[in-house]
Amino acid sequence: MLTMDTVFERELKKIVAARIESLKDTLVNNNYEDVAAFRYVMGKVAAFKDLDDMMAEAHEAADQRNR
Repeated sequence: MLTMDTVFERELKKIVAARIESLKDTLVNNNYEDVAAFRYVMGKVAAFKDLDDMMAEAHEAADQRNR
């Protein structure tokens, strides 16, 4: 049986992955008139990827603590 924390973590990872894919689609399908708008979307993608990395680090730290 999954704990609430595990369910939350899985759902959050799904949402982050979906948001990254949505932003990637935005990058591919839009013609940006200025570099600033393109950089803004790229920054959002980088931020979500960083969030995913931080979640993995937190999960690893929690696993180490529980041993």
